[in-house]
Amino acid sequence: MLPVTAQALTLVKSDIEYAQNHYLVEFEVVIDAPFEAVRARMTDYAHLDQLSPLVTQSRVLETFADNRQRLELIMRACVLFFCKTVKRVTDVTLENNGNIVTHALPELSDFFQADERWRITPEQARTRIQYRAELVPRFFVPPLIGPAILKYKLHSELETLAERLEHTLGQ
Repeated sequence: MLPVTAQALTLVKSDIEYAQNHYLVEFEVVIDAPFEAVRARMTDYAHLDQLSPLVTQSRVLETFADNRQRLELIMRACVLFFCKTVKRVTDVTLENNGNIVTHALPELSDFFQADERWRITPEQARTRIQYRAELVPRFFVPPLIGPAILKYKLHSELETLAERLEHTLGQ
């Protein structure tokens, strides 16, 4: 856990566990931006590439009768001289309580498992974002340094997303 404050953004929790190619990610941040604007931005699935430097393409493939949406995300990450493009096709559900839940389709993705839960809640004039994910990549992660690098990239990516939300939506 790394409690840090950067400007108005308050990082409450950042924890990434790794065991046998399985990553459990927990991240919690409070940002200086209004709840409704944050929720609207986080559910603008066709433009997630504007929130994340890793996402090179984000598009809605299908909308189902139950309001679930199928998304395709193309992500590109580089570490030193090694770059990897990863595809994830995921079904996204906006639950009645406002949580955003995603479930990747392994047969169409570079992940055996990629399940996420975003909880976005108002906190006076600020917004709390809680994130939890279980990720099992289909691609090779070098066993000695790979998990440490992937942990760093995941943490950095989540922090950048929060900073971009706050910067573009902040009061």
